[in-house]
Amino acid sequence: MHTVSEAAIRRQLHTAVFGRALRVEPMLASTNTTAREWALDGAAEGSVVVADAQTAGRGTRSRAFFSPQGGVYMSIVLRPRTADGALITSCAAVAVARAIERLCALTVEIKWVNDLYVGGKKVCGILTESGFAPDWSLDFVVLGIGVNVAPTAFPEELAVIATSLGNEGAAVDRAALIAAILEEWERAYAEMDSGEFLCESRARSCVLERRVTVTRGDERFEAVATAIDDRGHLLVQKDDGACVTLYSGEVSIKI
Repeated sequence: MHTVSEAAIRRQLHTAVFGRALRVEPMLASTNTTAREWALDGAAEGSVVVADAQTAGRGTRSRAFFSPQGGVYMSIVLRPRTADGALITSCAAVAVARAIERLCALTVEIKWVNDLYVGGKKVCGILTESGFAPDWSLDFVVLGIGVNVAPTAFPEELAVIATSLGNEGAAVDRAALIAAILEEWERAYAEMDSGEFLCESRARSCVLERRVTVTRGDERFEAVATAIDDRGHLLVQKDDGACVTLYSGEVSIKI
C-alpha cells in the first residue's frame, strides 16, 4: 500500500479554500488532535490534516476508531459562526457520500448522524469537535472524516458491522478520494445557510421510517425515526406516542 502524498492530492484538487493549507503525515495519533493543535495556533478555515494511518483514532462517545494504513483519515479546520454540530455533520455526510459515489459504482446511505453505510455496513465515520475561546465564544470546529478504503480483514467484533470500499468491490485512489471529498465539501458547505443539502440527507437516510434504538447519555429507548428537521436533528416517536427531537446521541437500526 503506497503512502498518500501531498503532491498526489494537490494534483487532483480543485478548490478555492479547502485543502489549500495541507499537511500530510504517514502516521498520527489522531488527525483531529493534530488539526485542533493547528487551529489553536491560528490555522485558517480550510486547513486540512491527512494521515496514512492513526494509532489513536476516535469516534463518537470516545470510542476507538479502527484506522489502519489503507484508509482515508482527514480533519478539516472550520471557523463557522455557530457550532451547530448536527448540521455540520449532516452536511459533511452528504459531501462524503457524493464524493464516494463520484468515484465508485456504489450506493451510499447515511445513518444519522455521522455514519455512512454501503451494503448495510459502515464504511465511514465523521466526528465533529468544537474549540472555544477563553470567553466561551466559538473559535473553531474540527471536522474529522475516516473512510475505510482498502480491502480489509476487520477484527471479529467489527466484521459484522463494518466494510470498506475495497471489500465492496471498488478500487479507489486515496489521493483522488481526498481531493473529491474536499471539493464536494466546499460545495456542500456553501449550502449550510440555505440547508439545501438536507433534502439529500433525508433521501439518503437509512433510518427514516425504521425502528431504532436510541442511546442518549445514560438513557436508552426504542422508537421509530420519523423525520430529519431543518437543523439536521432526528425526530423519533417513542412507543408511548411521545415525540422526541434528538440534538445529539446515537441510533442503531433494529433488525
